[in-house]
Amino acid sequence: MRPTSILKVISVVVLLLLNASLAIGHDQTTPSPHKGEQAKKKAATVGSPDASKAPSTDSQTPKNPTPTSRLTNARIDAIDSNFASITITDCPPQKGGHSVCNGSVTTLSVGEDLRPELKALQKLDHVTIDTDGKTVSSVGVRQISVPPYLPSLVLGITAAFFFLMTTLLTWGHPLRLIIGQDGRYSNSKFQMAIWFWIVLSTYLAFVYLRVSQAGWEFFDSVDIPKNLLLLSGLSALTFGGAKGITTAKTNAAIAAGDPNPKSPSGVHENFWTDLVQNDAGVFDIGDFQMLMVTLLAVGMYVALTLNYLETIAATASASLRDVDTTILASFGLGQGAYLTKKAVGNAGTS
Repeated sequence: MRPTSILKVISVVVLLLLNASLAIGHDQTTPSPHKGEQAKKKAATVGSPDASKAPSTDSQTPKNPTPTSRLTNARIDAIDSNFASITITDCPPQKGGHSVCNGSVTTLSVGEDLRPELKALQKLDHVTIDTDGKTVSSVGVRQISVPPYLPSLVLGITAAFFFLMTTLLTWGHPLRLIIGQDGRYSNSKFQMAIWFWIVLSTYLAFVYLRVSQAGWEFFDSVDIPKNLLLLSGLSALTFGGAKGITTAKTNAAIAAGDPNPKSPSGVHENFWTDLVQNDAGVFDIGDFQMLMVTLLAVGMYVALTLNYLETIAATASASLRDVDTTILASFGLGQGAYLTKKAVGNAGTS
């Protein structure tokens, strides 16, 4: 799923703000090996008995093999359909650390042993290549090490940016977005809001690090992986399901002549208790379980993401860090238990 145009505009604004506040470190190029000195020849002494003899040497200099050079940053322009050759453009580093693909364009042949690795690459990927000028001896995606402090700093700034935007749009009351129709903080709204916040913050942090470390050509083509998309969908589904169940039971109670069980009159929201108590103000295992599973899943995903952002792969397309099936299954069980509790309970107490 590619980002929408609105999200791209927001991304550009955040990238510019981050560039103004952070000092970005860049990967250094590998220095070329130092050439060896040539062996000196012994000169014959004029007038000596051995002057008429051919000059001798201490050792014979062996023929050098075909020299191999390393391109630390080359862009793939084309890959042969049979994976027998590859066309690349050298992207040498410029003053200031950034690389520009304005070097020589070369077509190199690829041996049988390297073709499986070539199949995993695609056009516009940036790679590191060892070559003798005609054939490829090794090839791999260019990996850029990120300074250890930077992922946490960038993710914190993007999360703060979204929270600030939410605060401005809600006139200083961002938590009002997660209050239900009964005037209490809603568990289903909370878990949907926190996942939306984390996914957007992670997306912008990943885009920024790709651009700052690899270049503006890596601004686009960041996808959301399958499990993360499913988890976000489960979050939205739980919110919709809980809303539907509550509304149906409330309408049924009103139609039967009973007072509105979800009336907010006389209710005072409390963030620290509403998320673990039911509508009657009693601690509820279903609400507690859902809150704990949500916080665990968020914490695990943030930790995995920070580790994932320590290295940026210079590929034409990339995706956010996915969640494993254990987190996905645990999250699904928590959501299912919460909806079941809502379905079988009364509108004013569950």
